[in-house]
Amino acid sequence: MTKNTTKKKNHDARFQRWLKSNPGGSFSEFFDQYHVPQIIEGGQHASLGRNLSTGDWKTSGRGSYNSVLRVYTELNGGHPLPPDARVCEIGCGTLRIGSHFINHLNPGNFSGLDISKSLIEDGRQAYSDLLAEKKAVLGTFEEAFDAAVAMAPDLIFAYNVACHIHPDEERTFYSRLHQLAHKKGSRVIMQVLVHPTSVRYQESGWAHPAHYYMDKMRPLEFTMHTQQFIKNVKKAPHTLASRILAFQRTQKSSVMDLLPRFRR
Repeated sequence: MTKNTTKKKNHDARFQRWLKSNPGGSFSEFFDQYHVPQIIEGGQHASLGRNLSTGDWKTSGRGSYNSVLRVYTELNGGHPLPPDARVCEIGCGTLRIGSHFINHLNPGNFSGLDISKSLIEDGRQAYSDLLAEKKAVLGTFEEAFDAAVAMAPDLIFAYNVACHIHPDEERTFYSRLHQLAHKKGSRVIMQVLVHPTSVRYQESGWAHPAHYYMDKMRPLEFTMHTQQFIKNVKKAPHTLASRILAFQRTQKSSVMDLLPRFRR
C-alpha cells in the first residue's frame, strides 16, 4: 500500500467517524469542521488561509486573477473586464483572488461565496477597509447565494475549487453554477485538473477528462480560447493538466435551467 493510499484511507475513516456524529452531513461540511480550524490557526495550505506554501497570501492570488482576466478579455473580443461588470467567485475563501477583483470593480459589483464561514470572516477582517469601500456581498451559500443570483453576474469564476468537489456534491456544485449564470451572455471561467480518466488524488482531490466538465456545464456552451493550458501538476502517481475552461450562456435560461438539478 502506497503512502498516498494510506492517507486517503485514513482520511475516509475520519470522515466516516464524523458522519456518525453528523448523520446526513456532507464532505464539504466535514472539511469545514475538521480542516478549516487548523488552517485558521496557521496550518499551511497551498491555497487557503494566510500561511500559504505557495507564497504571500495577499499577493499570490494576483496570478490567478490575471489568468481569469486574460481569458475573459480574449473571449470578449479583446475588451477587458469593465469596472461596471458584475462578478461572482465560487470558493472565495479569504479573498486571496477575490480582493483583486473587488479592487477593480465598482462598489456593489462583487459577490463571493464559500462553504466556510470561518474563511470568509478571516477575509472580512483582512480586507475590512476595502470591503467597506466596495460593498462586496460575501457569505456562505446558505447566507448569500440568492443575493448573488439576483445580481445576475456577467462573470462567475472558480479557481482551485472544482478539483476539490466530492463526487456526491457535484450535482449541487454545477447546479449553482447554472443558476448563477442565468443571464444570456454570462460567462463561467473555471480552473480544473484534467486527466484522461476520472481519478482521485491525495485526500480530497479529483481530476476528470475535459469532456466530463463540458457535459456537466451543459446547456452552457464551451468556448475555446488560446490560454487553456496552465501547467502539468504531479500528484503521485498521476500527472494532471491544470487548465482553464470557459463557458457561456448563449440563450436565455429556461425555468428548468434555474431549478437545482439535484431536485429535478
